[in-house]
Amino acid sequence: MVILVKRFGQLGNRLFLFAHLVANAAEHGYAVANPSFAAYARFFEAPAADDFGALPVRLALLPQRWLARALERLLGLVQRPQVFRGLAAVRRWLPAWAGLPQLLYLDDSAGTFDLNTAPYLAAVRQRVVLLHGWCFRDRPSFARHAGLIRRLFALVPPHREAVQAVLARCRRTAEVLVGVHIRRGDYATFANGQYYFGNDVYARQMRALRAQFAPGQRVEFLLCSDEALNPADFAGLPVHRGSGHFVEDLYALAGCDYLLGPPSSYSMWASFYGEVPLCHLHEASQPVQLADFAVFLDQ
Repeated sequence: MVILVKRFGQLGNRLFLFAHLVANAAEHGYAVANPSFAAYARFFEAPAADDFGALPVRLALLPQRWLARALERLLGLVQRPQVFRGLAAVRRWLPAWAGLPQLLYLDDSAGTFDLNTAPYLAAVRQRVVLLHGWCFRDRPSFARHAGLIRRLFALVPPHREAVQAVLARCRRTAEVLVGVHIRRGDYATFANGQYYFGNDVYARQMRALRAQFAPGQRVEFLLCSDEALNPADFAGLPVHRGSGHFVEDLYALAGCDYLLGPPSSYSMWASFYGEVPLCHLHEASQPVQLADFAVFLDQ
């Protein structure tokens, strides 16, 4: 059994990590518990009900809620890498008969951990393994079970209906709908602000992209951002706004025809979920061509 203990990043990161574990568990038949996804569970069909069908996957560690909460608080103590690594070091010195969980720590700089390795699969079938890290991946199973992943992580009805309303409003006039992810917030400091683009950059890129479609084709834009936007900055462009709810905006982007935005697992998930071609802006002056857009299949 695997227990994912690290609350890594925000929604996009946690969706991809959980989805890779679900795909690997579906392929190999071992149990997974992911209490680290609890903060977002209420938005998605399977996690909200803690019901993944025939899969041995769940969020809660134990059926008794009070006991599960107590254990999750205990796991909260190992969020810091130093604490988890220290426990892993102690665990290695203890005899196997002690019956303690195996602790698997993956440093952010260590690259990808292949969940299909024989030692890992043997361990998760024989004992409890606590995972702490981000890049645990099973890309072949992720691709093979993509339809299952999309079904499990469909939005619950109230949010799904809100997304449908946004997209219906856009589609009344748009022949081509380009979703634009304008990420601010933590991007002011992430990577020294490299991807913190101003509205003028997005507006310029949108105009350049629009010019690549056939004359007269109604190309419109759905703007989704984690901060308020000044409509005047997009003057002359046919723009729509998302609902402003971070989950609804994510799935509204998944309903567009193209996606544009800075490097982010948020737009990557939208591209994967809706099978929508995506282009990431790495630089403000980057030339964007329609040929640059591609569906993002995994992370």
